[in-house]
Amino acid sequence: MKKLIPIALLLTLFAACKQDPKINNNNPNDPDSLYQSSAYSGFPALTNRYRKIIIPADNPMTAEGVALGRMLFYDPVLSADSTVSCASCHNPRFNFSDSTPTSKQVFGSLTKRTTQVLIDMGVQKRFFWDGRKSTLEDAVADAMQGEQHVNYVFAKNKLEAQQRYTYLFKKAFGRPGDVTEDKIKKAIAQFLRTFVSYNSKFDKFMRGEASLTTDETEGFAIFNDNNRGDCFHCHADGPYLTFANQTLMFANNALDSVNFLYEFEDKGLGVFTLDENDNGRFKIPTLRNVMLSPPYMHDGRFSTIEEVVVHYSDSLKYSPNVDPLMQRFNDRGVHINQTEKNQLIAFIKTLTDTTFINKPEYQNPFK
Repeated sequence: MKKLIPIALLLTLFAACKQDPKINNNNPNDPDSLYQSSAYSGFPALTNRYRKIIIPADNPMTAEGVALGRMLFYDPVLSADSTVSCASCHNPRFNFSDSTPTSKQVFGSLTKRTTQVLIDMGVQKRFFWDGRKSTLEDAVADAMQGEQHVNYVFAKNKLEAQQRYTYLFKKAFGRPGDVTEDKIKKAIAQFLRTFVSYNSKFDKFMRGEASLTTDETEGFAIFNDNNRGDCFHCHADGPYLTFANQTLMFANNALDSVNFLYEFEDKGLGVFTLDENDNGRFKIPTLRNVMLSPPYMHDGRFSTIEEVVVHYSDSLKYSPNVDPLMQRFNDRGVHINQTEKNQLIAFIKTLTDTTFINKPEYQNPFK
């Protein structure tokens, strides 16, 4: 199995930047070899059960771009006071999320939404709970501005003062090798596109490498049953193993009771589209590694997966635009019994991919 960013490559890059005395910002005498990147070849060989990763033409994947993005992801210099990195809120331990109901900004104030997980980022078409960004690059820029309050002039000066960054920016993006806002967001986006989960127990089962228990098998059947779990409408993606519908993408999942659409306290997708019918609709999250990333829902209102299952089984609330795919909505849920709830959770646990969160290529390069 190929590694996404071989440790040897990263060490080579660091060694190279120390060995070349001619590396200076915008130095016209730099040899051309400093500007030649290598194509990224670290994606695993996936079957057609996995969606093709979206790579924009203006940000091709390179080994050096990914290595640079990894460093920037973990470097707090991109926040206003140089104390908060992307990883401060997107911790590998929690499926690149955190463990708090709502996220925190650089100066300590809380947002109204929970931190979204970063997993299978390269197959997604909309980003954030309200879907306000349509490219990963723009999502990166939005997060740095919104949560980290980045000052690009300050960040540029700090980054260009470090020889290791000078080298990697030149290798990743070519001449003139300067640090820019555009290159920063592109490098981080490249790193995030390498976040591919494909080694959960369920993945192994689909590859014929593992067997499901009786409870896990029954849980899978409940998941796909209209009259029991009824999970598959939102958390299946056709033949793909994304576990988040990439066509529907957003839904009102009957969390809040309102009589009129303008009454939603958090309007979700409606904030972005300005369409009242989108009020209360939020991005459907993947169930991959969901056991590692409580609390749940866009506002972190549920602390455990058991509470989530109880919501869908027994506690759906009325609002005018509840997604029609929730076919048992008029009954306030599917009302599965406790044994079925336990079996459904047993299946959900098979979507846990600890290989993903522990992959060395995703960890802090400064430690």
